[in-house]
Order: sequence, then C-alpha cells, then structure tokens
Amino acid sequence: MTWRVGQRPGRRGHPPLAVAAAALAFLILGAGSRLAAELQPPGFDPTRDSATLLLASGTPHRWVAATTAAVTGLLVLVVAWSLPRLPRAAALLLTLAGAAFTVLALVPRGSDVGWSWPSGLVAAVGALSLALWPAVTDEPAPAGRAAGPAPARRPGDPAPAPAGVRTGLAVSGLLVALLTGAALVGREVQAYGLLERVAVLAALGWLNVAAVRAWWMAGHRLGSRQMRQLLGLGVTTMACVFAGIVTTILAPVPASTANFSARVSLSPDPRDLSRVVIETVLGDVDLSFRGLAPGVRVQPQVRAEITEAIGAAGASMRSLQPTPAEQDAAIADALTGLALRFAAGGLVAATAAVAARSAWRHRRPGWRTLAIATGSWLGAQAIVALAAFGTFAGATPEQINATGLLGTVRNRAGILDDLQARSAEVAPYLQNVIALSAALQERYQPAEIADGRVLRILLVSDIHAGNQYPLMASIIRSEDVDLVIDVGDLVNFGTPGEGTIADLYTGIESLGVPYLFVRGNHDAISPTDTAVLNRLAEIPNVILLQPNDSLYQEVDVAGITIAGFNDVRYWGDGGKGSAEKSQAPKQRWLASFAQRPAVDVVVSHEPWAVQGIPRAGVLINGHMHTAYREGNRLQAGTFTGGGPLTHFVPGQGGEEVVGQPSAFDLLDFGATCRLTAVRRYQFTNIVEGRPAYDNVSLVNGAVVDTRPVDPLRTCAHSEPLRVVSVAPATPLRSP
Repeated sequence: MTWRVGQRPGRRGHPPLAVAAAALAFLILGAGSRLAAELQPPGFDPTRDSATLLLASGTPHRWVAATTAAVTGLLVLVVAWSLPRLPRAAALLLTLAGAAFTVLALVPRGSDVGWSWPSGLVAAVGALSLALWPAVTDEPAPAGRAAGPAPARRPGDPAPAPAGVRTGLAVSGLLVALLTGAALVGREVQAYGLLERVAVLAALGWLNVAAVRAWWMAGHRLGSRQMRQLLGLGVTTMACVFAGIVTTILAPVPASTANFSARVSLSPDPRDLSRVVIETVLGDVDLSFRGLAPGVRVQPQVRAEITEAIGAAGASMRSLQPTPAEQDAAIADALTGLALRFAAGGLVAATAAVAARSAWRHRRPGWRTLAIATGSWLGAQAIVALAAFGTFAGATPEQINATGLLGTVRNRAGILDDLQARSAEVAPYLQNVIALSAALQERYQPAEIADGRVLRILLVSDIHAGNQYPLMASIIRSEDVDLVIDVGDLVNFGTPGEGTIADLYTGIESLGVPYLFVRGNHDAISPTDTAVLNRLAEIPNVILLQPNDSLYQEVDVAGITIAGFNDVRYWGDGGKGSAEKSQAPKQRWLASFAQRPAVDVVVSHEPWAVQGIPRAGVLINGHMHTAYREGNRLQAGTFTGGGPLTHFVPGQGGEEVVGQPSAFDLLDFGATCRLTAVRRYQFTNIVEGRPAYDNVSLVNGAVVDTRPVDPLRTCAHSEPLRVVSVAPATPLRSP
C-alpha cells in the first residue's frame, strides 16, 4: 500500500493498547466529570455550566476534576503513541490534545463563568486538537476491498482526496460543529455544559473508533457478520435514544395552564430513571415510579401572586391550582412535544450512523445498513414508548419527596413566626461562639489586624424573605457593628408585599444602625420596577445606594466611602446571560464615578457586576449563596440559608429545615482607611434550634485591600455619616 508524505510506514504501534487506552479515556472523563459535579454544592448545573468551572481555584473537591483531566490527557497521549501508521500531523494534534488536558489540570481557572485565561485557551486548544486530528488522517480502504480504478481526470483538475481523508474531514466537521454549537448556542438554551460534554465525549468516541479500526486492520474481528450486525443494531439504538433525550433538553417542550407555565424535558441521568422531578423556586417535588422509563424534568414558572395568596389570612390555594382538565391538557401537550422531539433527535442519530458507515466502507449504504438504521430508530421509539407507558400510564408514585413549600404552603404564616422565634432563641448561642472565636483570633492574629478599628460592617446577602433579624440584631449588639451592607435578594418574587408578610421591614428598622442596600435579581419584577426599593426608602435607617435609575448615592462613614449599583435583572427574566447583562450597569457606574475619588467599597449583587472594577479597595457581591474570595472581591454567602421558601420540608422527628449553610461576614477598617480584617462565619440548622458551625475564619485585610497607604488620608470613628448624591453619566441600556 502507498502512504502519503508525512506518514510513518515503519511504525507498527500497539493496537490492543490503543483500544484499551481510548476506552479508558472515554469512561474516565465521563464518570470523573460526573462525580466532580455531584460533589459540588447547590448551584452548579452540569447541563448549564462548563466542566472547566470544576477546575476553578477554590472549587470544592477540585482534585477530582483535576485528576480526571490529567488521567484523560495521559491516556490520549498513550493512544497517540500506540496507534499504528498514524500520520505525523495527526499524531501531533493528538499529542497536543493530551498535553492540553494534562496541563489543564495544573492551571486553575478563575471563578467567573465567562472566558478565563489561560485555562480557557488551554481547554480550547485541547478540544480543537481532539476535534481536528481526524481531518489529517489518510486511511486506506479496508483490507480485502478494492478501491476500484481511479476516475478519469481532465488536465488541471485537482487530485481527489483519498476516501480516508474525506471521512476524517466529515468527522472533524461534525466535532467542530458541536464545539461551535456549545459556544454559540449552548448559553442561549442553558445547555452549554451538556453540549460541551457531548462534543468532547464524541471526539473521544471517534478516538475509540480509530483504535478499534486499527485493531481490525491488524487482523482482529469481532465475531461473525451476523454478530457484528447485531452489535451495530444495539449501538445505533442506544445512540438514537441518547440523541432523542438530548434533543428534548436543547428544545424543552412548553406546557401551560391558566396560572402556570413549564418547560418539560427528558433526563439523560440513569439515576433519574422512572422519576418525575418538578423543579420550582419553592423547592422540588420528586415522584418515583416503578419501571425503567427515562426521567422527566419539569421546570414550572411560579407567579409572584402566590406570595399574596399564601400570606392572606384564611386564604386558599385553590384559586391558583390548575383544574384536572387543565392538567390533562398540559400533560397531553407535553407528551406530544416530547415524542416529536425524541423522534427527531433519534432520526438525526440514525442518519449520522448511516453516513459514518458509508464513509467507513467508502461506498453508498446498502440495504442492510439502511435496514439496521431504520430498525434502530424504530426500536428506540418503541423501547422508550413502551417503557414510559408501562411506568407512568395509570400508575401512582411509589414515593413522593418534597423539598419545598408546595405541599404545606397554607401554613406560611406559622412558618415565618416559627422562623423568627427560632432566630431569637439561637441568638445567645451565636453570641457565645462569636465571642470565643474572637478571643482566639485576637490572641493569634497578625499584628496588622490588631490595630484599632474605626468602622465595623456586617455584610449579609440573599435574605430571601427569611426573618432572622432578631439574630442579626444580636450580632450587631455583641460585635459593636456600625452599619449593615445588604447585597440584595431581600425577597423572592420581587414584590414588596412579601416583605410585609414576612415582617422584614420592621426587622430592618429594629436594628438601629444604617442599613445600606442594593437591589438583587429577586427584588423587582421588571427592569424598571422600584416597588421594593420604594418601600425600603420609607424605613428611617435604610440607605439605598441606587434608589432609582437616575440617582446614585455614595455613603461616607468614618471617612470610609461606600457606593454601588443595582442588579438590572429581575424575577422572571429567565436567568440567561447574567454576566453579559451586568456589563452595561457596571460601565455606567464607572463612567458616573470616573471623576470622583476612588471608592473604598463597591457593592453590587452579582459577581460579574463588580469583577475587574479598578481603583476600589474592596469589591462586594452576593447572589451565589456561597462565601468566596477572589483577590479584592468578597462574595457574601446567604444569611438565611436561602430563605424559608426554598428549604421548608415535611420532616420527621421534628426536623423542619434542610437548606444551604447560613453565612455572614464582619469587615473591619482601620485609621488608614484600609480594610484590616474579615471574619467569616458559616453555620447550619438555625431554624431547627441545633446550630452548628461549619467554618469560622479570619482573613488579613492586607491581602484583600492591597492599595498603598495614603499618608495624607486618615479615618476616624467620630466622623459623621454623610450621603452624597451622584448623577448617572449616561442612560442605562436595557438588558
């Protein structure tokens, strides 16, 4: 046989080793990335978020994702070494891909959700190399099959590409299209993570095909022709099922009733078999059935009016409940939409299988190939339809698990009263723990922190209608707090009535210290809605850092300047493109304060809004419900564990609440007007009455606020609080 320039005909390789390494790389990447995702706290969505976020510095159990990437990269290097007669260009691309995966494990990426240098570049190089290497292969026709005479060419015509090159180009084109789709389309449909994983696993899948082909060319066969046809039928059927499920995720089925709307999709997770999971902001309802049907995920949109219904005295939820006829109609629409999308996705997979088989054999598909593909597609439809019918039709759930208020929503007022009572009961315990930790820290803290402070700030975020203000008042008294900064998401559904129901406004006023506030994405129902802000403005001790679209307010207290801006997102906007939507208000704020002295503390709700703001001493955000630090950016955790609406469940043995850890920070500033210390507290089980600390830490302010000390500037506790109005520079663009 003739090999083209750039190939290494003398290199025999080791086909069995290539098959084993390629199979292990596929399995380890799939299982390892899944395990790393499962170990993350609430908030990481493997369907929506990039797997590279698991490699971010500070990510819990980062070692799992790092080990997965490193081992996968090493296995790809083994395949590059052991594949026989591999062209030099293909070997170089595979080597580059394997090295990139390995290096990716050693280069922690930043914590932001956008592009992250240099890890983003390394990941892009690795993925593209893995996608492009098939395009530079030049495989001969299979042994025993004549390539046939070359067609006549006229003078000047370019030489036709070998069949192997045509196959490789088609495969590379498909893989690059998947990667491009993940980058351009994935974020819009909130399925970037899924498309990213499909693209990389598909590239590793083709690596397995190449290894098996090399083994085949070396004389190894997988049984008789009939056995291979049955194997092809089974593999293609599985591909049709998987493609059908993925299609429902990329294009969820809309279903609606008079008061609710929902997006319905199938789940590719084997653990979701025979489950229907309804995900709402009030918690989830998980229905488990007996059977083997693919799981169903339902994401309903709950209207804000529900807060008024559950807060009214003696109110019934029947006015919001869909009627049986509405439910039947919505279910019928959802089933029809799922069936059509599943069939379309399976048809794409079957067509791709026929094309791949045709390219492999270098001829048009025969009737057997078409029959196997058709049988696989029909078999996938029949298997899933029969499994769904046998699982869900006329069946009652074996188990129903609730993680929200959906089943006990009419007891809302009692729940809030109990939350406030438990908060008051826990306050003495919390005070004692803070005192003990403060004594230990004062004994062992660095000398810079021991300097006298002129201002102490209590930093809280994401209250989400949880009235724990008695607890907050206890912290303020015991720790001699001068003011509170609330980074937003005071309520859940963007209406001031929810704060009245939960008695939040009385709680804020009872604190007796200035309460600085910026709006979060749950504190409005439209981009221009200021109802919650207007209600807060009526409280004497509240200072709004951005009262409305035409005014900023800068607070000067003890000589420390604090300013910030609201989140332009709102309840019900879908949550897409948060990072992009944060840029316009950031640029507007920067332009408005460009001619003013540098602000000591800049506050906004979302992390992308404050990231990269220059000149500031400390940047503060919330939103993520997880305490975190990146340079001079402090991310506040949720003070109430996400609020009662998300975490009340029908429990056993008196247990009422299962939620995220509660957290708050104490920030100290010294006479040099710089941050001197950050004390971070995280605890659980406040409402259960059995509080337990997960973490208490002390951060030297000098590693956060790294600005040089200005010898001409001093701050003092005796300086009065002043509020300065700042006019916006330009109109705010709509998100």
